[in-house]
Amino acid sequence: MKTTRRYGVFLVILAVLLLIKLNSQSESYGDIERFRGARLERSVFDPLIAKSINEGILAAVTLDNEPYSQDVGEIYVDDSLFVNVSVHFIRNVFDCSARVYDGERVEIDRGDDFVVMNLGSRNASMNDETVKLSSAPIKHGESIYLSLSDLCEMFGYGYEWDETDYSIVISSAEAAKVALPVRFDLRDRGRASKVRDQGDASTCWAYASIEALESSMLPEQDVMLSADDMIAGKPYEFKEQDGGDYAMALSYLLSGKGPVGVTGERFSGCLREAHFFEQDDIDDIKNAVYRYGGVTTSVYVNVAGADVGKSSYYNDVTNSYCYTGNEAPNHEVVIIGWDDGYDAKNFTGSVGGDGAFICQNSWGDNFGEDGVFYVSYYDTNIGDQAVSYVRVDKTDENDRIYQSDLCGWTGQIGYNKEDVTAANVYTAKADETVTAAGFYALTKNTSYEVFFVPKYTTVSSLAKRKKVASGYVEDAGYYTVAFETAEQIDAGDEFAVVIHIHSPGTVHPMAIEYQSSRIADGYVDITDGEGYVSRNGLDWDDVEDMAGGNLCLKAYARLR
Repeated sequence: MKTTRRYGVFLVILAVLLLIKLNSQSESYGDIERFRGARLERSVFDPLIAKSINEGILAAVTLDNEPYSQDVGEIYVDDSLFVNVSVHFIRNVFDCSARVYDGERVEIDRGDDFVVMNLGSRNASMNDETVKLSSAPIKHGESIYLSLSDLCEMFGYGYEWDETDYSIVISSAEAAKVALPVRFDLRDRGRASKVRDQGDASTCWAYASIEALESSMLPEQDVMLSADDMIAGKPYEFKEQDGGDYAMALSYLLSGKGPVGVTGERFSGCLREAHFFEQDDIDDIKNAVYRYGGVTTSVYVNVAGADVGKSSYYNDVTNSYCYTGNEAPNHEVVIIGWDDGYDAKNFTGSVGGDGAFICQNSWGDNFGEDGVFYVSYYDTNIGDQAVSYVRVDKTDENDRIYQSDLCGWTGQIGYNKEDVTAANVYTAKADETVTAAGFYALTKNTSYEVFFVPKYTTVSSLAKRKKVASGYVEDAGYYTVAFETAEQIDAGDEFAVVIHIHSPGTVHPMAIEYQSSRIADGYVDITDGEGYVSRNGLDWDDVEDMAGGNLCLKAYARLR
């Protein structure tokens, strides 16, 4: 022990003498030594910093002076602190279509620009011209990442990366605005799913949802999922002839209990984000198809399957359809593209002008154009109850969803104002980390704040909540929001997820599951949840007592 101490003292003395010697050298020699020291420190510490960022201590991103709420895995910082981004990030930030083909080629459509990048190559193609990249696309895990600085330069975005506080600032002020093409068809991009045949059953809602979901994952994941499992596994005691709607499909897809493959195998993915549109949102629907894939929509048809040729609204020569009337929608199809120049003369009867959505049906490939037909922009119902399946995350046995809304969004709750605070309480089933929360934004331009209470006892403990996420969403829909830092929970402990929502234009901004008329009596289990709502964030009402239901507020955790 004495020898060790003497040795330590000797090293300290030696270090002091070395510093004195260095300080006595010329200014230029001192600069060289400092530079060498800095390089040595960066080689040691930069990989540690990068590891922390990539494991969840996320870099802060500002897009056009607004915080951008990215998910874990959207940004990958390499060991030199060089910023790379996923195709999901590219789609959201650059307002474009970005897809991975054959596991190694990224194709980006952005207005008039078409870019192709290949894994490991610093030569990219932009509008058929070669572009030199500062960094080649890389693969990390199962995802491909592209240089953010290269992308910003290509598309005219401002870009700053501050290594001192790990912040990214992106500006689109100087970038050209994206103009969608006059015609776009997912079939041309290998992004349309296989056409199915629902037969005589009233199950179009399930087939449309499954086909749109598959489309959203193409071409990266080419899977065949089971509509039959959704129909049989939906949390509603309805028969096939009773029909369904997109909310029923979402309850199944968001629950983590589906989908499954057509042969019954478990699919290692779960829906995490979906956007909702209305009839007047034609441009938004186009943009969703362009960026994310097929969009489901409701339409009205007065015939089905083989009898469609008898409809006065359908032209079986041009495979075109337009209904203008007061009938409510009764059928679901998938929008897979559009054609602004589609001639109005192709439709039976008079329509307001040119233009049609390209729609995939579920009446087999003998219908229309190999299962596809054209629906006029002026159809009364096209775009009604439209849903875009934006994001599917891979899952495994270590992932868990805490939820009490297996029947999904069947109603809404609030205090006759645009704001509400809501809390769901859960009991931890294992030692885990809670990474995200999921909720419905019921109107456009919804803002939110998410909080976490690791040790819940009574409603009074909700006052001790910690903010873990905040943001703003443009579209109505379902969103999964990643926490800024994962929160640990211990098996057996009660914890709470709290959300404050501001949804412009609604007086009941919080989605709930309750015993609605479309669900068989007694099927909703309101005893499986413990939820509270508050008009001021201080005083709480029990959701079961207030509305006879459960909050649609999920927590996502992972075994630690």
